[in-house]
Amino acid sequence: MTIKSIILVMVYLQTYTANGQIICERQMSVEWRAQPKQHIMKWTLMNNICSNFYTDCWNINTNIERNILEQEALNVPQICPFQLQLGDSLFISSEASFQSHGMNLGNVSMEEFIRCPSEGFLQDQLIFGCRLRGMHQVDPRWLGVGTHYFAEVQTKGPPLCNLGLRLNVTVKQQFCQQSSNEPFCSRHGRCLSHVWDEAYNCHCSQQYFGRFCEEFDACSSKPCHNNASCINTREGTIGDSYECACPTQFAGKNCSEIIGQCQPHTCLNGNCSNVTPNTFLCECDKDFTGAFCEEPLEPCTSQPCLNGGICQNNEHEYVCECLAGFLGHDCEKDVNECSSRPCQNGATCVDMPNDVACICLPMFTGKFCDSVLGPCELSPCLNNATCVDQQQSYYCRCLPGFTGKNCEEAIDYCRLLSINCLNEGLCLNIIGGFSK
Repeated sequence: MTIKSIILVMVYLQTYTANGQIICERQMSVEWRAQPKQHIMKWTLMNNICSNFYTDCWNINTNIERNILEQEALNVPQICPFQLQLGDSLFISSEASFQSHGMNLGNVSMEEFIRCPSEGFLQDQLIFGCRLRGMHQVDPRWLGVGTHYFAEVQTKGPPLCNLGLRLNVTVKQQFCQQSSNEPFCSRHGRCLSHVWDEAYNCHCSQQYFGRFCEEFDACSSKPCHNNASCINTREGTIGDSYECACPTQFAGKNCSEIIGQCQPHTCLNGNCSNVTPNTFLCECDKDFTGAFCEEPLEPCTSQPCLNGGICQNNEHEYVCECLAGFLGHDCEKDVNECSSRPCQNGATCVDMPNDVACICLPMFTGKFCDSVLGPCELSPCLNNATCVDQQQSYYCRCLPGFTGKNCEEAIDYCRLLSINCLNEGLCLNIIGGFSK
C-alpha cells in the first residue's frame, strides 16, 4: 500500500468516526404543499454526512425488512437524504474549496450508490453538462417520481464518493384529488405522506372515508335506537345518508317510535305521544329511560365525574371518588401543589395532577432543582469531545480535527498549513486532516 493510499484510508476512518454521529432532522409525516418549493443542498463533506440510513439519516428506529442490497446501504456514509414533492426544485451548492477543481454528479443505481461509481462512467448519466462550480439546479428530468441515487463521479483526485459525497433523493406525487379542479381530500381530510410512504394520500377526518374522503359515515354517530342496525347509504344529504333496520316492535327513521297507539300506563314513567296513526313515542321523566321509560336512569350514566374520578351510584344521587390531586363534588378542582413552593434555587414550578414539575436554572438539577450540576454534566463539549472536570471549571479533550473551548470549530488544515496544490490539484478539508 502506498503512502497516499494509507493517508486516504486514515482520512476515511476519521471522517466515518466523526461524521457517523450526525443525526439528520426529519419529520415523520409531511403535508402536501400547495406551491412547489426550492431546496438547496450543500455538496460538502462537512457537517451533513450521516452513516446509518435509519437511526442517523432518518433519526428513527425501525425493523422494516429490506432486501440484501438495501441492507448494505444502511451503513455507508452519505449526505442527509432528501424527500421532495413532485414539482420541487433542487439546487446543488458546491463547497468553495471544491470549486477550483470542478466536480460532477452521476445518476446511479442503488448498487453504484453503495459501491460508488467505477471508472468508465457513462456520460449520459452525468447530472450536469459542466463540472459543478458554485450553485447549479438539477434538471427536472432527473427528479421524476421515485427514488434517485446521486453520487460523486471521480475524475481525478481522491474517491470522494466513498467519503460520503452521495445523495438519496425521493420524489413523491399526491393522490389526494379526484381531478385537478377538486379540493384536496374533498376538504374532509389532510393530504399526508409518512417518511416510508411512496406518495401523498388522504387521511380523513372523523365520519369521512374513501380514497378522497368523499364518503360520509353517517352511522358513526350511532343514530339508530333500540338495538337497530345502521346502514350507510349514498342517498339523501350528508346528515341523513343512512337507514336503520328496526326490530319488529319499532319503526321510524331512527327506530325510536313504538308500533301501536297510546294506552293507559303504556309509558311507565313518562308521557305518551301518538306520532302517526300507527306509532307512538314515550317521553320519559328525568330519572328514567328506555323505550317505555321502564329503566331507572342511574346518576352515573351521564358520567359527571371529571379528571378521572370514579362515579358511584347512591340511590338518587352520585358520589365521585377523586384521584389524588383533585377535589370538589365532581372532582373539578385541581389542587395546586405549587402553592407550597417545592422548587428551589429560583426554579419555575409547573402544577401537574398530584405532582409538580420544576424547570431548573442552569447549573441545577434534581426533581426540585436542589442539586448543583458539575461543569461536565452540562455537556458543554461538542463533536464527541471528552469533558474533564477541573474543580469549578472544565476543559474539553477534542477529537482530531476540532479545536476551540468546546471543540466547536473544525480545523481548516488547508488554510492552516497554507497548502497550495500543484497541477490543478485540490486540497480537501476533511474532519481530522486533509487530502491532496
